Amino acid sequence: MSMRKIALMVSLWTSTLFTAPVENPSAPRIIQEGFFISKDCWVNVRCGYEGDFVSDGRFEQCEQGSGRVDRFSQNTNAGTVTVSLLDRLDIYGILGSSKACAEWRFSINGSSSIAELETLYNFLWGIGARGILCEWGEAALGLGARYERADYSNLWLTIDGSTVPSSGTCLEWRVWQIDLDLAYTIDIFVPYIGIKYSNVLSSLGLFSVPIAGNGADSNHFKNRSPVGILVGCTLSTGKKFMLNVEGRLIDEEAVTISGEVRF
Repeated sequence: MSMRKIALMVSLWTSTLFTAPVENPSAPRIIQEGFFISKDCWVNVRCGYEGDFVSDGRFEQCEQGSGRVDRFSQNTNAGTVTVSLLDRLDIYGILGSSKACAEWRFSINGSSSIAELETLYNFLWGIGARGILCEWGEAALGLGARYERADYSNLWLTIDGSTVPSSGTCLEWRVWQIDLDLAYTIDIFVPYIGIKYSNVLSSLGLFSVPIAGNGADSNHFKNRSPVGILVGCTLSTGKKFMLNVEGRLIDEEAVTISGEVRF
């Protein structure tokens, strides 16, 4: 099977997948020509869009006597600004809005309950960096790091179908991660695969009723597995624009669609 067909299969497969995005480790060098800044300049700027859609965050409850979180989903739409140095290092910021949903079970004195939570869209921000460590022809090995945070203040919660007052409550979500990835350029396609280590924590409280197995009016979620893998593909002619699709699994099930323009 040709490498071009493999790249197309990877792109199609990642688009069917349902922590934070990683993006292509070769991103600093993919767009060689921008709108205004000369390609010979040692610094350039890119702006873009990033849509991240997590269908299963694979969390567990931290409180004693509690178990897994049945469902934790998150939709994020954000803008990105990236400063690239020497076509080898990207430093970027993320500003956007995010919405989260969760469902979990807890038992107090042998009585089981189901809690369901949903937020409205709230502000999310993040910072990160990625760099190319070494290159062999069309292959590139990259290292990245990222931190994101969102505070969801507008939410509703039900316990066994009954609405619980949520005035003054908050769901805090934050994640930091590092990743190591390998990319290969095939004409206009740049497929990549990688591994990441992440730490994700959500804090929920303070409610007027118990929402955890220890009877507390607060609860905390964390990712069950810190290690996950990712696979993606970037499409670009090397001029002005690139489009990227990424899927992440094992520690979560998520897909990210993003695009950037170089100035």
